[in-house]
Amino acid sequence: MSMSRFALAATLCLALLLGLGVPAWAQSARQGVIYAPLYQEAVIDHRGRRLDLAATVYVRNLSQKNPLIIESVTLVDGKGKAGPQCTEGKQRLAPLATLRLLPPRCPAGTGQPSILVRWSCAQAVQPPLVEVLMMGTAGQQGISLTSQGVPLDQEP
Repeated sequence: MSMSRFALAATLCLALLLGLGVPAWAQSARQGVIYAPLYQEAVIDHRGRRLDLAATVYVRNLSQKNPLIIESVTLVDGKGKAGPQCTEGKQRLAPLATLRLLPPRCPAGTGQPSILVRWSCAQAVQPPLVEVLMMGTAGQQGISLTSQGVPLDQEP
């Protein structure tokens, strides 16, 4: 067993022993929704000065064999209101491929948005990895941060 497989097996065993169950990222499914926070501004000092951030969303297919269908990528404002779609129609994502998206900005006063990625696959696979890279600069001041999506439980 390779070291990475050993580490994965050990992590899963520990989670089961502690009664935590199998982590969402290790569960296979045929469809799902991934939630990822997205920040469009950051407070950069004690006076409350703000710096605008540009965001790039990456959706990565972790399957080595099966393509995914990205059903939709929706921007949700900080008040929970669904906004514009970030893709035009469904997108096929080949095995180990990455989809890069530049989401639109939310209107001022609507809070920090998030992204919902709806996906499906003909076979049960590990959910896609959704990462958001945010960066901004003003003069010599710069900031960069990332966030990672988490699978949401399917609601009845």
